[in-house]
Amino acid sequence: MTEVWQYVAGLGAITGLVHLILFLRLLLRRTRETEEKQALLYLGLSLLWGAAVSLADLQAIFLPIVTDPADRLIPVLATALSTAQLLLICTFLEFPILPVLATAGGTWTAILLLANLYSLVASPLPIPLLQIAQGGWVLLTGVGIGLMMAALFRSRLALHRNRALYWLLTAVPLIGGQALSLLPAGPLRGTGPFLHLFGAIGLTRGAVSYWLPNVKAVLRSALRFLLLFAVTAALLLGMVVGAEALTERLPLPHTVLVVVLAVVAALAYLPLYRLLQRLVDRLLEGVGFDPAQALRDYSQTIGTVLDLEQLANLAVQTVAEVLDVRRGALLVATETERGGLQLQPVPGLGEVPQEVLELEPISPILARIREDDDPLFQYEMDRHPVLRQAARRERVGLRALEMEVYLPIRSQEELTGLLALGPQGTGEPYGFRDLEFLTTLAHQTGVALQNARLFEGLRDLNVRITQLNENLRAAYERLERLDRAKTDFLTIASHELRTPLTQVRGYVDILVDLAETRTLTPEQVLRIAENISRPTRRLENIIDAMIDASQIDAEGLTLRFVPTTLASTIRLAIERWLPALEERNITLTTQGLQEIPPIHADMERLRQAFSNLISNAIKFTPDGGRIAIEAHPLDEEHFEVTVSDTGIGISQADQELIFEKFYRVGSVLLHSSGEFKFKGAGPGLGLPIARGVIEGHGGCIWVESEGYDEERCPGSVFHVVLPHRAHRGPCRWKRPEA
Repeated sequence: MTEVWQYVAGLGAITGLVHLILFLRLLLRRTRETEEKQALLYLGLSLLWGAAVSLADLQAIFLPIVTDPADRLIPVLATALSTAQLLLICTFLEFPILPVLATAGGTWTAILLLANLYSLVASPLPIPLLQIAQGGWVLLTGVGIGLMMAALFRSRLALHRNRALYWLLTAVPLIGGQALSLLPAGPLRGTGPFLHLFGAIGLTRGAVSYWLPNVKAVLRSALRFLLLFAVTAALLLGMVVGAEALTERLPLPHTVLVVVLAVVAALAYLPLYRLLQRLVDRLLEGVGFDPAQALRDYSQTIGTVLDLEQLANLAVQTVAEVLDVRRGALLVATETERGGLQLQPVPGLGEVPQEVLELEPISPILARIREDDDPLFQYEMDRHPVLRQAARRERVGLRALEMEVYLPIRSQEELTGLLALGPQGTGEPYGFRDLEFLTTLAHQTGVALQNARLFEGLRDLNVRITQLNENLRAAYERLERLDRAKTDFLTIASHELRTPLTQVRGYVDILVDLAETRTLTPEQVLRIAENISRPTRRLENIIDAMIDASQIDAEGLTLRFVPTTLASTIRLAIERWLPALEERNITLTTQGLQEIPPIHADMERLRQAFSNLISNAIKFTPDGGRIAIEAHPLDEEHFEVTVSDTGIGISQADQELIFEKFYRVGSVLLHSSGEFKFKGAGPGLGLPIARGVIEGHGGCIWVESEGYDEERCPGSVFHVVLPHRAHRGPCRWKRPEA
């Protein structure tokens, strides 16, 4: 029995020494990331745990005063290891529940430690501490396994999935070693730290390097070796067994039979080995594409491609046929004025976001792309300590593309874009042979991408020139219409001014004639004075409108903002037109005016603006029509007033021009000097003045109408948005997009 404990002690010493070497390797590193610090904590706990297991199992050497406390501490230290392992899993696999698990695991470990110390110092507790500790360890270990499985299944990129698989396989010896240490005292428990050592080596390897071995490739290589080894062993065994069996039946020397069987086995083994190797490679690695032929076909095809979308489709489809890639795009690179880089995704395969990505001039990702021609993996941007210092906006934008690898595309040493590819359909990381093929294909794409960009630039330039020509044509037509409007204004204004002047002059002549004949009575004087006053007021209104229009144009309109109400302002605007509404048999209704709280505005100017809108509605609404004024709040700062009618409507071409000075809808020959007759109009200043007043209050105004139709009468709706407290400056309310 003593000899067994000697072996246990030797195995424990070797295991502890290797754990110590791993611990010192991390401890002596100059810079340590969070993952390395947590791995250092885990290895430190491993040293204490391994020492406790070794001491507890060496009962033949040490007294119970040493072995018993060590035996009691094993479950506590195993729980601490499980907690530290959970923290490592959360950090390495980027789970956001690290604080919760650290608090829960640390608290549980402290409780177990205090309970065991109390049972050692005072008296044993009447509870099964060992079973409770084992249950807690099982719970923590189960949570860790669940997190690793979740990371494995949620990972969409191959290198991230490989990382989760690596940590899952590393956890097997770690958990196995911890589990063995929870068994009763014996040689089997002593092998726990030795089994744990293999996981500790993998843990240290993963902590010091973000590049991890391809787990599936390692497993495939091991399986290939086992298969080929089994075939070789079977042939050799068959040769030996055959030689023994044939020696008794054939009258040949044993040596001769062995030589003959060896020759036959060698002749059969060589072709069988080659066939088996090709079969294993095809089954396990999927090797079967010819990159040289694919590159030749691709280079012959892209020479005539001048469209970016077609080039992206061709490049990604070529890769998809060879490597079973199901997602890819071209990221067209454009230098910014500040020295950064804009990346415009051009989808080639799959649903790819097309938002432009911008890399800052100081971005480490940009420096990596410009200085290095090697492929850039999304895994690097997520794990490399330098690349992780890039702006969060850049990393989130690139991660949203869900691409596995980015290959720089250059033309004459200038970076023109990136070939972005998603994971392979097999779920495997890109191998060395795959990356050689992709790098060559990216190099071949450089000239084609440069040509496509030039062609795209010429096409965009042509589109812009066409648009500029269209804008110039529209502007020319607008200027023509405004010029005609000014000419019409001279005609209308001369008529508007001449008519009341003629009336005044006629009544003045009558007054003179009656005065000369001494037949003038007081009643005649009163009637003639009234007839003179009416055209005089008309002249005054026209001149006031011209003065207001000139003040608005020179931004000299005087506004005095005082407390008032919307209801009283619109009531005053309506009162002037009550006789016109009655004469034309037009119904005017209001709604929601009382719901608008008191406002701060220029009451007289607002009355003038709404009066002009009501006048416009009356003039272009047939007799018997309807006008509605409605108000409702928009937000805490603004409210809206609409003036709608059942009139003849406004064409789309006129809906902006009607707010220009002197512009009026319809022919100048249809002009009438009446203030409210159907289709009558003045000099074309009412709506421009209304807009000037509304905008002077920090509001905005626009019109909506299906179009001009005197038979169907689609009507018009004038929208007025005003702030509750008027202010100078642009309107702060943004009109929703149509």
